[in-house]
Amino acid sequence: THPPSRFCDHSAHASITCRFHASDEELARLFRSINGLIFPGGLTWLWLDAPYVITARKLFNMALEANNNGDVFPIHGTCLGFQLLHILASNVSRNDLLIETNSTSHASTLKLMDAAADSIMFGSLNHELQKKLEDPMLNLALENHEYGMPPPMYKKYPVLSDWYKILTTTKDRQGIEYISSMEAKKYPFFGTQWHPEKPSFEFGIPEIPHTLDAILVAQHLANTFVDYARFSSHKPESHEQELEMLIYNTPVVFSAKDEVFADDNYDGPDMTYYFDPDEKPPHGPDDGPSYSGELKYASRRDYEAMKAAGSYSEFKAWQTQRRRATVAQMLG
Repeated sequence: THPPSRFCDHSAHASITCRFHASDEELARLFRSINGLIFPGGLTWLWLDAPYVITARKLFNMALEANNNGDVFPIHGTCLGFQLLHILASNVSRNDLLIETNSTSHASTLKLMDAAADSIMFGSLNHELQKKLEDPMLNLALENHEYGMPPPMYKKYPVLSDWYKILTTTKDRQGIEYISSMEAKKYPFFGTQWHPEKPSFEFGIPEIPHTLDAILVAQHLANTFVDYARFSSHKPESHEQELEMLIYNTPVVFSAKDEVFADDNYDGPDMTYYFDPDEKPPHGPDDGPSYSGELKYASRRDYEAMKAAGSYSEFKAWQTQRRRATVAQMLG
């Protein structure tokens, strides 16, 4: 999983983790304890009936209810989280929304749409930085995804344009255009297909831009998100509970340097967190999907499976083969 704490670190905001198989009671307690929610990048199923999506929808609905009642609560979605926000708002399958793109480890531009001028995310960004975002000689944004959402999807599914406004688009290496930034029209919900957390904190992918301009853009977006979070009155029941919830309690692997992860094709995060290594998956067997949308529980066992595969490249090939087999089974 990508460490969402990196994004919040820009603005002196602590991060805690949420288990996707948490009980409703645990989710409610968690929601009362936090001031904002980040749906991070990473790899998991985004089927409508996937456990991760089901849990995300519960939190999404809690955030909607809170904001409707005057309790400000922001959400930011990065990469996979950006795609998730569209799925939650539209209830449309990821297969119907996304197309394949050649955008892994791709430093690129952001083309600002007219809506960006008065947007929360970019409206107050320094004008010079706005121009630099569009400069192909600078490439301030790091894209790292295999799928993207083309702008026509907002017309094909009007519920998307009811919910969100497109702020930037980007083209992949083959010139395919996809939406790279958006924000909700009525709620403090923001999304980037690109990774604003990487320029300041990640060094495993050589293409990541580390220029001052790239870092200033990232800091601006983090400050925007956290400024909304500061309006929230949510807090843990005690300081001791807060310390127990912090992400610092979670085991982490330096994946960019790990003997299994770090081959020539590795395009993941520098640091990877693993949760509840001794806990059994909430559904089904350990060795794969037991129904449409199921993914084996993310834990230390996944790391062991990757080690058994021999390399990150072999693991991704196995993972892709399994995903295609599952899709074929669903369609067949």
